[in-house]
Amino acid sequence: MTIDTLYYEGNIFDARDVFGPREESHTLITDEETAASEFRDVEQLSDFTEGINFDESYILVVQNGMRSEDDLELGSINRIEDGLQVAISIDKPLIPDHDDLITHTLLIRITDEKSVFNSIDVSIDGH
Repeated sequence: MTIDTLYYEGNIFDARDVFGPREESHTLITDEETAASEFRDVEQLSDFTEGINFDESYILVVQNGMRSEDDLELGSINRIEDGLQVAISIDKPLIPDHDDLITHTLLIRITDEKSVFNSIDVSIDGH
């Protein structure tokens, strides 16, 4: 299994949607058509998704609403029975709290000999 990540500050699906505090979601993108239709037209995203062979790879999109200084970081990915267990951490700089909620996105490109997993368990630690 090969893993590549891209952190993006904002919502890659819709520029108007802002996740609420600690609200989170994850979405699995398994084909080029879905990636092309769902992702906003952002150069950084295009560079990350361009040339992906979706027969061998897929993209897990993890999103979370939190203050702007924090970042999402991939902690680990482990295989479990018929799925994946994904641990994400929140990198919190030593800056006093303030209320400027934005959506944070972590794209995880997974290239694997195995087909798309039946279940994906995502946990975000650091709330």
